[in-house]
Amino acid sequence: MEKDVEEKLIQLGRSEVKLLELIFEGFRTLKEKAIQEAEQVQEEVLIHSTELAQLLIRKSSSLERGKEWAKPYLSMATSFDRMAHHMKVMVDRLKVMVKEHILFSDRAVKEVNDIFQEAMDLLESLPDLIQTRNKLLAQHIGERVRTILKIANGFSEEHEERLIQGICMPKSSPLYLGLIESLKGIISNILEVSGKIASLSTKS
Repeated sequence: MEKDVEEKLIQLGRSEVKLLELIFEGFRTLKEKAIQEAEQVQEEVLIHSTELAQLLIRKSSSLERGKEWAKPYLSMATSFDRMAHHMKVMVDRLKVMVKEHILFSDRAVKEVNDIFQEAMDLLESLPDLIQTRNKLLAQHIGERVRTILKIANGFSEEHEERLIQGICMPKSSPLYLGLIESLKGIISNILEVSGKIASLSTKS
């Protein structure tokens, strides 16, 4: 991986780590300040994402590299963009929770916290993976992702069951399920990025 591309990917990864941490803070505190800070970092993520895309397009238009060279990198950039989109959706959901004073049950808070923590840990490992291209780390990420997605799916199914039984509040239910789905989307895209890095390191 070329140094300038690596640097841009790491920069984008780190800004998304920062964004997800602020969203987690917003979820835990339900304070407007954390949500506003998250929105500011969203702008930073967008700048880094645009810079990466421009760099890749510029490099791929040169004769010695071509479009094939850019494909795995553009795929990674797209995965980061999808993560940013999921994070934007989460910020919007937190705004609704604050505005309408919607609270989750202790159980729902714990479940969202657990998946959040796992998503943050995995996302934090991506800049290291981009830098080292360590196949064992990529493999570990893959195994971890599959485990977490299974747990998250279980949480969603149990929640829907509780909703049917009248245990969960219908008002908070779509927000809970939405946050879990967004976190699953982020985690799935982390897997996409780690898979591309693993395949690039195999080729090199």
